Amino acid sequence: MVEMEKSELAIATEMIPAHQRIGNNMDINFSYYKTKWLIPIIIGLGTFVAYALEGLWKNGLAYGFSSSAIVLAILGLYDRFLWKWPVFSLLHTLPNLNGDYKGSIQYNREGVNGTKAVTLTIKQTCSRVKVECLFHKEGENDSPSKSTHAYFTTDPFGDQELHFVYHNAGSQMNGDTLSPHDGMNILQINKAKEGYVLEGHYFTNRDPQTKGTMKVTQIKPNPRRKK
Repeated sequence: MVEMEKSELAIATEMIPAHQRIGNNMDINFSYYKTKWLIPIIIGLGTFVAYALEGLWKNGLAYGFSSSAIVLAILGLYDRFLWKWPVFSLLHTLPNLNGDYKGSIQYNREGVNGTKAVTLTIKQTCSRVKVECLFHKEGENDSPSKSTHAYFTTDPFGDQELHFVYHNAGSQMNGDTLSPHDGMNILQINKAKEGYVLEGHYFTNRDPQTKGTMKVTQIKPNPRRKK
């Protein structure tokens, strides 16, 4: 039974798009960029920068700078910060989920239903997303988890989901019996009047296996979120 549950998580991990398996680093990844706009913009930007540098070089300025380095720097600035502004949203397909969320999970383990409060924090660029969760239940120590892989999907109708595989270190303190484990969440992204609501299901490789649902609501909406 344990092997089957572990295989379920292993299969889910293998289904992660190859370009997302490198984890939560902050290198630029163009998976969520609209290439029909990105390519001509890069070409135009490179041409403009090269022309500007040529003028500066003639006047003895900006030696040591290359057009490619400047274009990459501009792309890095966009990827980390500028993409959050609605005016720059033409280049990507992502919602801006940065911020804190609160809600709960409903779970079933060994035929017993339960609930825990959860605080979820999302850190995101236009290339990467990282998810941290903190679970709380009266009489138990708080249990933190961090995503090891996280990515977005968009179906043909434009509906989007946040998928993330996570590791929870567990807790054996003061009588707790939560063992270290891995799991996966699949959350639908829904716009609310203020911020976003994330709702979906999860499963783990615990023995016996735990599975259930999660719903969290953004409590600190990003002022530059995409409308």
